[in-house]
Amino acid sequence: MNFLSNLSPLLIPIIALLIPIVAMICRTILKVSRLNLLHETVRHLSQNGQPIPPELLAQLTDKQSS
Repeated sequence: MNFLSNLSPLLIPIIALLIPIVAMICRTILKVSRLNLLHETVRHLSQNGQPIPPELLAQLTDKQSS
């Protein structure tokens, strides 16, 4: 118990710094997975010879530019 009470002043700043880092990692993972799904959809549509909606292409180009 003494070890935990000595370590507690360090744990609060470490956890406070880890929360934004974890949030940024999660946000990046979600962006990448969404972009991959859009890419797969465009690829599937083009393989089947179907027209690609301009809104879908706009989403892909907007995501890449930012």
